[in-house]
Amino acid sequence: MDKYLYFSTIPIAIFLMVYLKPRIILLLYTKGLRTSNYHGREVVYGAGLVFLIPCIISVLPLWDQVGKDNLMIYLAVLLSMTLMGYLDDSLGDSSRKGFKNHINGLLSGYVSTGIIKIVLGLIIGFIISKTYFTNILDIAFHTILFCLCVNFINLLDLRPGRAIKGFTILALLISLLSNFQSLWILLPIFSGLTIYIKDEMEERCMLGDTGSNLLGGALGFYTLIEGRPWTKYGLFGILLILHFIAEFRSFSEIIDSNSILKQVDNFGQLKRGGS
Repeated sequence: MDKYLYFSTIPIAIFLMVYLKPRIILLLYTKGLRTSNYHGREVVYGAGLVFLIPCIISVLPLWDQVGKDNLMIYLAVLLSMTLMGYLDDSLGDSSRKGFKNHINGLLSGYVSTGIIKIVLGLIIGFIISKTYFTNILDIAFHTILFCLCVNFINLLDLRPGRAIKGFTILALLISLLSNFQSLWILLPIFSGLTIYIKDEMEERCMLGDTGSNLLGGALGFYTLIEGRPWTKYGLFGILLILHFIAEFRSFSEIIDSNSILKQVDNFGQLKRGGS
């Protein structure tokens, strides 16, 4: 691949983010996608929508270099994950959290947006897995791994920058263990995060399910196609344990009770200008 074309995703994504971020956040604000965060401050949620167009447009020049099948699946992941998240941000019921509560609601005749997300996530994960793997056990394993990646980043999106930090740490670790293969998947997102993160750390906006699903979907896709087998097995086990814990205790409680985790969680938080 032409290295100059490969890295062209960075300036394209940054330019589009600089232009679109304030306009999309203003749109979300005027449409009423606002809530009070854990500090009681009004923030715009669903701000992860700002990543969609920059991430899509920036990789289009790579059509011939990365293969149209890879690119089409990546674009499908971005679009579907963002749409799923926006659906939950717009229509979701915050009173029902956790896999157990969604299942109980379904058994009692209530279809939540969480259940819709679970079903659609499984479908997208299955399509990706079926494209790259043939063994039924491999397909099942990678389908579940994809869903775990998506939902884990979603679970982290409760404090400023937490989902971003979780995504960045895992993405960098997996790319390092994969000899930095297929970085075209991650470069537009990392580039966009450099423009976006200040507003989230100042508690002006939050990714919402729209953004955390996009990040989780990209992480899952990258892990599936580039992760080494032992990396995938290890990540699968860790995420499975963390999801089990999350059913009984919130990550915020765990993080706040550990001084090191709390310092990492608080790192980078900024005071909102003028407040």
